[in-house]
Amino acid sequence: METFVDFVPEKEPVQETDPQKPRKALSKISRFLTNKFFLATIGFLTIMLFLDKNDLFSIVERRKELNDLELSKDHYNKELIDLHKIKNDLETDPATIEKLAREKYLMKRNNEDIFLTEDQTKLKQAE
Repeated sequence: METFVDFVPEKEPVQETDPQKPRKALSKISRFLTNKFFLATIGFLTIMLFLDKNDLFSIVERRKELNDLELSKDHYNKELIDLHKIKNDLETDPATIEKLAREKYLMKRNNEDIFLTEDQTKLKQAE
């Protein structure tokens, strides 16, 4: 008569599996690395990312140049708006015309004398 064995999950025998040999793992890796589709994909990516006319480095450089040009465009647009405002003021306001003539071109009225002075702090900074 056979003996009855009650299997309790805590007492189940543990089956030991043989660890895979490193040679099998290496052979799987080498088979993957020598796969013709993998090699073709790696070759294609290498050509497209590094050797092509539009390679990765060119794209990054062009993107940086584009950002610089956009900043420059914004700067010149602001400057253009300021110049339009100055132009409008010069065309309509006689006080602005007189101020520009006195400051930039050193013009004066008949009964005035102009004394030019140099700022000492600017001279020290220049040295």
